[in-house]
Amino acid sequence: MRTNIEIDDGLLEEAFRYSATRSKKALVHEALAAYVTVKQEERRRLSYRERLQNIRAASGRLRGATQAHDIVRRDRDTRLTRCSSRWLLPTTRP
Repeated sequence: MRTNIEIDDGLLEEAFRYSATRSKKALVHEALAAYVTVKQEERRRLSYRERLQNIRAASGRLRGATQAHDIVRRDRDTRLTRCSSRWLLPTTRP
């Protein structure tokens, strides 16, 4: 997609010092790819943090009746079942 943008010259020069690319187009592409990667990683970490909080809450409610590894396994199996159509994983084990 063709886009005209105005970029700060000082920021552009500094970005060129960190990059092996020599064209503005390649530099902007590299910067956008890095931005997307960082945001995906942030989202993955938040998802992990939420799952960990849910597991801790579940383990606190059970008062030792269920082992921690069983709770983690149940959480994993639940996520695999929800994602089975996307990952093409079986929902039941043979």
